Amino acid sequence: MDLAPDELLTHLDDLVLRMDREEAIGRDGHPDHPSGEVGATCLYAVYDPVSGGCAMARAGHPPPVLAAPDGTVRFLELPAGPPLGLGGMPFEAAEFHVAENSVLALYTDGLIESQVRDLDDACELLRSGLAEPGRPLEETCDRIPHDLLPQPQTDDVALLLTRTRTLGTSQVAPWELPAEPSVALIFIRGDVQ
Repeated sequence: MDLAPDELLTHLDDLVLRMDREEAIGRDGHPDHPSGEVGATCLYAVYDPVSGGCAMARAGHPPPVLAAPDGTVRFLELPAGPPLGLGGMPFEAAEFHVAENSVLALYTDGLIESQVRDLDDACELLRSGLAEPGRPLEETCDRIPHDLLPQPQTDDVALLLTRTRTLGTSQVAPWELPAEPSVALIFIRGDVQ
């Protein structure tokens, strides 16, 4: 559907609300009494490797971290947005230019919210763990959770790192495809001519 990040989160929020209502109908037969137990946080990002632009929106999720090739690291300021499943509140997208060879870090709150250390200290450890621009991503992914989580956690913990690359206009080919479901199958099989 090629939706902007804030529009996609709005659709996901509607879906989560619908699932919660369906669960309530199955439980007590009242469609107007959602349980409020179905929900999630989400961060959605779309990176354009030609322009270097990145559009993001978040629904109750921690903000992403951007590590520039020069070693500077910053938490990106995105409008927070409510978690999915609350309904009725808008989501806002923010756009950033991301330099080639930057590292974008996406993570769950379980990585930084620990009973062992203060949230500010955890964010600083995450920031410093990303401050070495030349280190391989796999090594960084192993090191950061080890530094932040000295003991086993009960919350989910995920860390996703991606290094940005750019493409020249000569490396991109635009295709105009008809808006028909059969086109997806042709495209997947590689029959597009």
